[in-house]
Amino acid sequence: MGKALDTVSFTVTAPGAVGTAMTAFTGDPASVRNGAPGSLIRMIAAFSKAQAVGFSQVVFPSGNDTTRNIRWSNVVNQPGNMFPRGVAQPLEPQEALSLTQAGSAVVGDVEMVSLMMLYDDLPGSSSRLIDMSELQARGVRSVTVQDTITPTAASSYSGARAINAGSDLLRANTDYAIVGAKIGITCQALTVRGPDTANLRCCIPGLINVDETTVNWFSGLSEYLGTPTIPCFNSANKSGTFVEVAQDENLVAVPFALLLVELSPM
Repeated sequence: MGKALDTVSFTVTAPGAVGTAMTAFTGDPASVRNGAPGSLIRMIAAFSKAQAVGFSQVVFPSGNDTTRNIRWSNVVNQPGNMFPRGVAQPLEPQEALSLTQAGSAVVGDVEMVSLMMLYDDLPGSSSRLIDMSELQARGVRSVTVQDTITPTAASSYSGARAINAGSDLLRANTDYAIVGAKIGITCQALTVRGPDTANLRCCIPGLINVDETTVNWFSGLSEYLGTPTIPCFNSANKSGTFVEVAQDENLVAVPFALLLVELSPM
């Protein structure tokens, strides 16, 4: 089975108080990917970076309704997950995602929403994901990867740096689990992609005031949902495993520390 985590992000500039339709980041689909028929597809996180108080809204055909469906109030520069612990939203393959954002009316102000999807079977993709019980059984020692990403474009995943660019100290040919991150400056999201994630992006919301959320991001999702959501990679793939950032028009550099756990062999 091709279990996979994926991120799709949307953007709009100066949406205003009434709300404006958003467009997907370049390269992201504005729809659910084509999961295997009958397999489970879930939206497990949704968060937004707004520059003024407003709302974010996500509508799709299989939802409760096509008027508002899922809508939450924004807190300025606080991209926190709107889903309660242990709650996920089932989705259907290929259904369209329609997003609306209300917020700043200032010319040039970029606002963003990211949705994190979990596919139980996505043909052609197979991410290496483990759950909390496997992390506890195989965990050897903790290590951090500290670096800074300077974004180069708003409304996109930019500033890509190899996971070993800041410090190349990972043990050779060793598996590591990505548990979460400590993020130094607010951004929309920090993402990781590489061969072990099927080149799909696993994202962490760019929160700075709620450390326990980001530090335990992937492990917390696994614990609350009772399913594998913790991405793993092998250090042999370090030069092809990239960290990127989604940031607004201010393009503020984002310091971070990824929290990894070395894993014993299977």
